[in-house]
Amino acid sequence: MNERIVKFKPRNQDKIFILNNILWNSFNIQWAENDTYQLSFTVYDDGSDLFKIITVESSIFFDGQEYIIKTLAVDYAAGVSIIQITAIHVSNELANFWKYEVNGGEKTYTVNDVLAFYLNENNKGFSYQVIGDFDKQQITDLGNTNGKDMISKILSIWENAIFYPDNRNIRIYNKKDFYQNKGKRLDYLHDTSEVQLNIDSTGIINKIRAIGTEHEVTTTTEITVTDGSSWGWPFPDVGEGNFMGSQLFGVNAGGEFRPNGFHDGLDFGSVDHPGSEVHAVHGGKVTIKSYMGGLGNYVVISGGGYNVIYQEAFSSASKITVNVGDTVKTGDVIGYRDTDHLHVGVTRQDFNVAVGKSFTNDGTWLNPLDLIKSGGSTTHTETKEETHTEKYFDDFMVEDKDSIAKWGEHPAADMSDDRFHDKNAMEAYVRSKFQLEPLISGTANESSNIKPDIGEIRRLEVKTVKLVTEVMIVGFTWYPFDPTQQTQLTLNNLPYSILRNNTNILQKMNEISTSVTKTITKLNGGNTRELEETLKKYIDNKLNNNTPTNPDTPKPQHIGKIIDVSEWQGIIDWPSVIADDVTLSIIRVQHGSAHQDLKYMENLQKCISAGGKYAVYAYFAATSTSDAQQEARDFYNRTQQVVAGKQQPIFYAIDVESIEMSGDVTQMRAGVEAYMSQLNALGVPDNKIVLYIANHLYDKFNLNVARPGAIWIPSYGQNDGTLANSLKPTHPYDLHQYTSKGSVNGITGNVDMSAEPSERFKELIFSA
Repeated sequence: MNERIVKFKPRNQDKIFILNNILWNSFNIQWAENDTYQLSFTVYDDGSDLFKIITVESSIFFDGQEYIIKTLAVDYAAGVSIIQITAIHVSNELANFWKYEVNGGEKTYTVNDVLAFYLNENNKGFSYQVIGDFDKQQITDLGNTNGKDMISKILSIWENAIFYPDNRNIRIYNKKDFYQNKGKRLDYLHDTSEVQLNIDSTGIINKIRAIGTEHEVTTTTEITVTDGSSWGWPFPDVGEGNFMGSQLFGVNAGGEFRPNGFHDGLDFGSVDHPGSEVHAVHGGKVTIKSYMGGLGNYVVISGGGYNVIYQEAFSSASKITVNVGDTVKTGDVIGYRDTDHLHVGVTRQDFNVAVGKSFTNDGTWLNPLDLIKSGGSTTHTETKEETHTEKYFDDFMVEDKDSIAKWGEHPAADMSDDRFHDKNAMEAYVRSKFQLEPLISGTANESSNIKPDIGEIRRLEVKTVKLVTEVMIVGFTWYPFDPTQQTQLTLNNLPYSILRNNTNILQKMNEISTSVTKTITKLNGGNTRELEETLKKYIDNKLNNNTPTNPDTPKPQHIGKIIDVSEWQGIIDWPSVIADDVTLSIIRVQHGSAHQDLKYMENLQKCISAGGKYAVYAYFAATSTSDAQQEARDFYNRTQQVVAGKQQPIFYAIDVESIEMSGDVTQMRAGVEAYMSQLNALGVPDNKIVLYIANHLYDKFNLNVARPGAIWIPSYGQNDGTLANSLKPTHPYDLHQYTSKGSVNGITGNVDMSAEPSERFKELIFSA
């Protein structure tokens, strides 16, 4: 047995005390891979001052590690005061360390780079260490999150990473360096009295279509443009009329007074070309209407590759009747001349550039008379830019033929990733998401209460069914001060070879576990060899179908009460709950990733022990799609930490009742889709997922309600605990949560209750 030394340091004090008022059989440490690292115990009031100064945020020291008290449950009963304490490993204080700086843009990082960016020169006492090799990955805009988010990002991006700290030394291991075979074993009926294994093929993935991501491509081509021939005279009643040399375009007699003797346009005088209405000589769109010294009020009409300028004819802007943006056809009236002449200029250049060359004969300005008389049918070359999207690579299918041959096709949703521009790199990434064999997990109780070595791989033997394999210990609950309480181990990642040739062998083992336990009890500690032979003979009879079995009886169709519970219900008397006609209990596991429900482990264990049907739910609090995926992983892993190898939940419900995704309601659909897809990847199919959707936000969320197995909607009305005085949801539903003030035996205070299950919801319950 461990020496009973548990140290306590009050917050903001340096003095350390030894706690002696502990109920020693309550003291336990829980660890689960990449999830839980905490201890819990109960202290009683021994009359000392020390009992009075136990507060949250104080430190507990045990087994070389520091833990911070996060929750206290104080109970005063029968004249005795006790406090139930839960303390989280000190590494969780990363949540209180914020990195405000941002390393902007998409960049390539190693695990060490990420840790260094966050933790170098921190003032919280954190150091870091990387054990094993990791590849480089791309991350966009690293920073502006806390240290706990840093760990979540590392674990989500490097899926082979294990987080196992030593006090404030943050350690990230490569999985292959973390888990080691140290020569220990678990031998059923020798080292362990109970083994429960679960084989689950729902998570097999052996076929995924890879979708090439799109990017914009701009192409430039030169095209020959034939200019339109629709030209006309500004004063149609006169037509061409007569011009003096000084009115003509170019260098002509009479125009010597101009710089270089050059005239950049054609003048229509009020004597030789009478009339006030000015007509467009060429069609287009009005691009400029303004005033300039030397030009007076003027207007530019652009079309067919030409800019036509009308100037020196308008004494005020009001005399120009068209405005910028107007479309004009040849012959339309654009204004009224009230001066002695109209000057018309034509150029292909930008007007603001061409006006600077008004007296330069370099081809910038064109002869309006030639264009109007010839109809202006000319050609010119233009540069045309076209932007379109194309994929880095065509969509392609990735398959594992061996797995398909063995288990059939198990496709998953299409996969795309902006990080990959190379087909081979994308294929390797997709294959990393495959699960080619059934997932096998389970639990075992050690015969002793010795603390497991962290990162152990053990040889598991169940001789009675010739089962031999290796398992990783991915979690444990250890009672160091109570030799009567066995260490509870969580096992995972068993190779499929344990199935041998008898594919239902483990299922039959689970079916007879209750009978085996009764047999052990009857033998009451007799000779071990005799016990083993007796059990082997009993199990062989079962496996060889030598024991008659009753035909299946029809499943009951009665629907009783449906409740959902969380830590807010406190301590629940589960046998009383189940006896009060409760058909289904939906148990909260977490509120986002940040908060693990304080009672979920106890509720799951005791509900199962009481023989109740149950499902699990998690509150959706993600800020991004990657955050949603992490929440889904935490939801599943926390659930399996308790129920692996046991009765599985009927469904996983996602509680979507507030606008998350950093406050962007338009991203809620994408976030929930990412959450569901991650559950799919972990082995939870869509028909085992339920969406709980706030009635008043149903339309705004715009969720894909056709995807999950059922829709659960709250709508209370008077909220007096009765269905009769509730209001039905205003959207289609499979289950109606009608009150938060229901009551059942075994629960003190109010409890949420639901009713009116649809046929497909009933099928969920009765098919379990």
